[in-house]
Amino acid sequence: MKNSLLKGMIFILSIMLLAGCGRKEEEPEPEPLMLEDHAVPVTIGGEEIFVGTTTLQPLLDAGFPVSLAEWDGEHVTEHEIDPNEILTAGSALTEISFWLTDSAFVRLSVEAGNADIRVGDAVITRLALHLSHQSDTLPDDLLVSGVPVNKLSREKAGDLFPDYEQADLSVTQHGEDYRCTLMFSPRTHVLYQFTLMKAEKEESILPPSTVW
Repeated sequence: MKNSLLKGMIFILSIMLLAGCGRKEEEPEPEPLMLEDHAVPVTIGGEEIFVGTTTLQPLLDAGFPVSLAEWDGEHVTEHEIDPNEILTAGSALTEISFWLTDSAFVRLSVEAGNADIRVGDAVITRLALHLSHQSDTLPDDLLVSGVPVNKLSREKAGDLFPDYEQADLSVTQHGEDYRCTLMFSPRTHVLYQFTLMKAEKEESILPPSTVW
């Protein structure tokens, strides 16, 4: 009788042990990467911009020749931004741009959020730098994360952003609501394109400009 009871207890304990071994421990959910956790400031002529926070007004106040491109189905026309124009809730302007030099220009998007606001008060949700492959023509007062773009090499970017996904000539960071990409010239290995977006956007219907 005792042997039967002992065998029964051993059998039950064995079943419990096997069940415990078969149960996988749940891995903790990864923390979402938010824009503010990986802030990448861009400084243009002394104006520091944080995508997702900075509004368009500081650039207008600094006198940059900011214009808006519009497509009427046949032609693209550009006109100067009116900071007092009202941007309705839920809408965006995605084709704002201005030239810094003959070899560098900036493209921006702004959004209104949940309320009607002045265009000047709209938050910048995308910033893209289009630069020349000739790094010696790039402006000294254009910086990404505190480094002048004409000094931002592929090697330097690897030191600045060690947690970013690394590719041969690009560095990318994806977060819950943003994407940051740095691309480098195959000739000089210096930065020639930078994009920081607060959210994924569809590609523009306007033809891309080319800088040589």
